[in-house]
Formats: sequence, structure tokens, C-alpha cells
Amino acid sequence: MTVTALVTTLVLLLCGLRRAASALEFPLGKRALQGPGAPTGSTGRLYVFRQVRSFGAHIDDYVTVNGLPVQRVRPGTGFYCDVTPGGYVIRVLGHQGHPLRVSVKPGQRLYICVMLQRLGGVAPRGGALTPNQSFDLRLLESAYGAQRVREYQLTPGICQR
Repeated sequence: MTVTALVTTLVLLLCGLRRAASALEFPLGKRALQGPGAPTGSTGRLYVFRQVRSFGAHIDDYVTVNGLPVQRVRPGTGFYCDVTPGGYVIRVLGHQGHPLRVSVKPGQRLYICVMLQRLGGVAPRGGALTPNQSFDLRLLESAYGAQRVREYQLTPGICQR
């Protein structure tokens, strides 16, 4: 057996062992949960992140969940937190904008994107950015949100006491 054939055999063997170990950890029908940890069966998880854009990058503030300030969100950052099932109101503290109302089920993940509001392609007030700039909060579709959240630096947050 040549060295190349031996190396190829070892690589295939190791891949097979890794696949077998993975199958033991995650039985058929159950997928590994992506992201930092996973909600337990009795809780859900909120992922909140801010888009990376130069427009209004200097404006940030705390995101609140049911009135509780959780964390400041700057472009490219965000947080995640486990919550009990139920209704939640998310908003950006000290800024205009409509709150986002969501309902979380056990084991469910919700992905929320925070972005500065743009009207007609420009910021309100003729393009002048001010500290009371309006924010949009959008609930993303789960598969798209799970894909996007990998692009951001997320830290654990506490969304309820």
C-alpha cells in the first residue's frame, strides 16, 4: 500500500468515526442546534442583533424586553437570551419607533433585527441623523434569521428577572 493510499484510508476512517460519533450525539430526526447553546424544552430564545451599516453607526441605545434594558446594540453586535413562553415587547430605549410584539413558544427561537428607519431611502428629517432617530425592529423568518445571526457577535443577555 502506498503512502497516499494509506493517508486516504486514514482520513476516510477518521471521517467515518466522526460521523458515527455525531450520530450518537444527535439521533436521527434531531438536529444539532446552532448558535451559542440552545433553549431547553421549557424555554424559548430571543436573538436580537443590529445590522452592519455605516448609516447611523454612531447611534445606539439599549434594547428593552418588556421594559427591562438588556444590552446596547451597535452595528454588528447583539445578544441572545432564554425566556419563558409568553408574550414580549421589544423596543429601543429612548428612541422613537414602534415596539415589536412577539409570542415565544417552548423550544422556539425568534430572530429580531434592529435597524435605523429610512423613509424613501433617506433618514427622517431630510437625512440629518439625530440622537432620537427612529428604529425599526423586524422579526425575521426562522431559517433566514438563523443564517444571519452567524454573522454577528452575540453575547448572552438577561431578558427577564
